[in-house]
Amino acid sequence: MKTKSLLFFHVFLMCFLVAIALPLEISAEQTSQIRNLNKNEDYETIQQAINDASVGDVIYVGNGLYTENVVVNKTLSLIGENKFNTIIDGGDSGNILLITADNVTVTGFTLQNSGLVLTVGGVHIDHSVHNKIIGNVMKNNKYGIYLSYSGGNSITNNTIFNNSYGIDLVSSTDNIITSNNLIYNNHGISLSISISNIFSENNVSSNLVEGVLLSASTNNVFSNNMVMNNTSGFHTISSTHNYFFGNNVSMSGQAFFISASSSNVFSRNNVSFNNYGVVLGASRDNLFSGNRMVDNGNSFRIVTSPDNTIFHNNFINTKADTIQKPHIIESVNSWDNGIEGNYWSRFNETDENEDGIIDTPYVIDEGNMDNCSLKAPYTWFHIVTDTRPYTVDVICNSTISEFKYLSHEDNRTDSLSFEVSGDTGNVFLRICIPHSLIEPPYTVIANHVTSLHSRIVHSNGTHSWLYFTCYCSEYKHTVISISSLKQPLWYQLWFWTLIGLAVVVIVLFFLVVKYRRTLKQQEKLIEAYELELQRKAGNHLEATRASFKTDVTRRKPKIKLFEKKYNLKIRPHDSFEEIIKTTKLKKDRKKKKSS
Repeated sequence: MKTKSLLFFHVFLMCFLVAIALPLEISAEQTSQIRNLNKNEDYETIQQAINDASVGDVIYVGNGLYTENVVVNKTLSLIGENKFNTIIDGGDSGNILLITADNVTVTGFTLQNSGLVLTVGGVHIDHSVHNKIIGNVMKNNKYGIYLSYSGGNSITNNTIFNNSYGIDLVSSTDNIITSNNLIYNNHGISLSISISNIFSENNVSSNLVEGVLLSASTNNVFSNNMVMNNTSGFHTISSTHNYFFGNNVSMSGQAFFISASSSNVFSRNNVSFNNYGVVLGASRDNLFSGNRMVDNGNSFRIVTSPDNTIFHNNFINTKADTIQKPHIIESVNSWDNGIEGNYWSRFNETDENEDGIIDTPYVIDEGNMDNCSLKAPYTWFHIVTDTRPYTVDVICNSTISEFKYLSHEDNRTDSLSFEVSGDTGNVFLRICIPHSLIEPPYTVIANHVTSLHSRIVHSNGTHSWLYFTCYCSEYKHTVISISSLKQPLWYQLWFWTLIGLAVVVIVLFFLVVKYRRTLKQQEKLIEAYELELQRKAGNHLEATRASFKTDVTRRKPKIKLFEKKYNLKIRPHDSFEEIIKTTKLKKDRKKKKSS
């Protein structure tokens, strides 16, 4: 029943899009009007108006059919009266609008019949930047919109159908393509050798070959696009570091066909009702996380593609003719992150230790197994606080809604609050809480009164994985609150870290001061010692002379007694200098004798 409703919705949507894209019939009584709103002058052709315009002029084009091939080589705005009734026909002879100037705005036109040769299109932006293509219809062209060597352009809210290529980028960067309808083309969106472009909220459906084709392109972002009923939803060839986030990809041959590509990220996409969810060929180091894979004919086909990481995905198969187990040829990949793996709806083994992780691995083949397969589907919630955004991962066998973060300054508590609803019975939750959002320990309360037993089943220092159960019977919607008391300033780790650093700085400061004082004292002592040595060296001769005279004076009486006793005459030296002189002469005589 759900499938029939979904198909009916898709058919209705396609019919609606085609209906709004088809131009209304133009009455023969309508008169064409081309006016330069700045100069208040009228022109017979759009090209004449552009040739006569000044930079920054606005050219208004009334309803009508204009058979022209227009070159826009000036910065100006080209505005049509009504995108269904203001039609520029290229007559199958080339580009309808060739834009070579910068900062051009084009809005309100149907651009058709460029022809199918070379690189002609409804709009061709060539070596040009910062143009805006808004609210137009492009049909029956080789390219609906073609960008070559161009950057910083904005392509918004256009309906592009029945072209060989809807939007094509070649060697183009930093363009933003958003909210466009690309239907019934051979190729919806195509990129080659293009970098850092953003594609968001586009409807890329019912295209004959690919919805989106990337070739030799890198660092592009595809987010929240509806890609439906194409031969291949996304096809990457030799492309790296691209991001595919939040896209709805359904009813295609392959949702993601990755060929010779590496280091791409596929996250939180809804992939359903495709022949193959993901096909990998000769590709490695890609990440698949948080994707919801529902009732695809084959979930994964991997051929000679090693070292890819696949975890936190929900593989849900309700149809008997669908295959859940991946088909792998000559490839070894990681199916968990060491903490948590994937949810496999057909793998119903036990969780005896009650941590939300099945006790036995999910074996795909000898080299591929999910060692941490989940007991219930994985979901995530995005929380933004005053300081930063957070992601909270949840594994639960029930439906969670009204998920929010609350901070109460009056009682210093932080909490997560949400509702659990579903069938009556036991409900379990495994929730990963960042410590920077709410620190442990945690208190879990049901319906504002009942305290639930909970335990932390894993922690890595920055996150805690909390597990608890509750029984839903009396309340159809059970309100769960997970709270933690904010620690006072003196209890927090960072506070003591700062205190410790402050103490270290103060101690070092006093040690430096003391060392400098000691050093100065030593320098003064050394200086005084050197001065004393210099003073003593200068007075040594005078001190010796004075000592000699004192000694001679003291010995004179004894010398006289000696002379009288032994009847001798001692001839003393008259001065100290005479002694030095006599000593020197004796030394010289000894040297001569020895020689």
